[in-house]
Amino acid sequence: MKRICLAILLILVLLPLYSFDFFAEQASRTVSFELEPTFGLYRDKQFHQQIDLRLLAEYNEERYRGLAALTYDSAKNGLEANELSLSLFFGQHALKAGLFTHPWGSASTTHVVDVLQGRDLRRGLVDDLEKMKRPTFMTLFTSYWETSSLELLFKPGFAPSFLPTEGRYSLIPPAFATATITEMETHALSAYEIGSRYRVSLGKLDAGLLYFNGHYPDPGFSITSLAPLSIDLIYTRYQLFGLESSLLLEPFTLAFEGGFFLSEDRSGSESALFNNKLAYLAELSYTHPAYEAFVALAYQGRYVFDFSTNPSNVDFLASYDGKAYENTLIFVVEYPLIHQKLTLRGALTYQMESEGYAFLLGLSYALLDNLHVFGKATIYGALGTKSSLYKSWDDNDVVMVGLQAWF
Repeated sequence: MKRICLAILLILVLLPLYSFDFFAEQASRTVSFELEPTFGLYRDKQFHQQIDLRLLAEYNEERYRGLAALTYDSAKNGLEANELSLSLFFGQHALKAGLFTHPWGSASTTHVVDVLQGRDLRRGLVDDLEKMKRPTFMTLFTSYWETSSLELLFKPGFAPSFLPTEGRYSLIPPAFATATITEMETHALSAYEIGSRYRVSLGKLDAGLLYFNGHYPDPGFSITSLAPLSIDLIYTRYQLFGLESSLLLEPFTLAFEGGFFLSEDRSGSESALFNNKLAYLAELSYTHPAYEAFVALAYQGRYVFDFSTNPSNVDFLASYDGKAYENTLIFVVEYPLIHQKLTLRGALTYQMESEGYAFLLGLSYALLDNLHVFGKATIYGALGTKSSLYKSWDDNDVVMVGLQAWF
């Protein structure tokens, strides 16, 4: 209810601003629409069709910015807010509040310190990291100096990950399909989250220090009754002490991210809570100066402290092949052709412990500046028989075609 009221309040504030100029003569208003019909065929021969209609309304002035981005998804038959935000600019400071996403991290392919919002896995893995994020309500204050900046943020609660509970992307074990599930309150003030990031540029090196006190967006669980089966979903509070950096060595860029996640369950004794963990990522990317072709190779790892092999422990259930560690390789390529009218994209993720993989291939062609056609293919699987998300989504291989039109 609080989220709905805040969304209505933001819209009521934005609408008058579209009718009047409160500030300087430089104020500008922009309203645009995007239409994206998509048709696809899955490996199990199930046909897929959906139409996304997006609205973007933006008001810009020297000291003020308001933005509303809404999407209607025909497959879900629902309207969702991607962003409803207000920004104020004064001197070397900026204040932004509302519903939005805010990225942390220095890599291009994936992140280990981008913790401010949960994931949206209702469509599986997609080729745009931002489209896999859930917007969340927050207030962000930023101060800028000549070579550095400081961010302070507050979230009155949090939006957990969208983990599908039904359909082809369901992540719920069959044994839990009929369970009564109770989720902890995630939008109460007791579920607040705070964070800060300090960034500095030293020539070709950009570096940042991060702190965050919040919750893992994926839940743990506790079984409260066996007959009938009842489950409580619990979100683990933790503190992140992180680092992000990128070193520009044209035409190469070396990026590193790392963080220690200090759990509220510091001893690792509670099976429903996630343990302390260390996460790290290194990425080497290359951008061709003339053709703007992009290639990147990333390594991502994680180690869980006090790891338990108890089958009901959430760290064990979230692990790959029952290991306390995980190692993943990610390869990405993007190549523009025909004077950048045709763009080829490809991404391969290989998870070493489970031998699972996901391959994403995309091709888009610009018929006009405001009209693109595209084709996409996604393939999941595993080289062996070990269970993993990639193995469970093996039947979700899909080929899609569609178009994007902007008005």
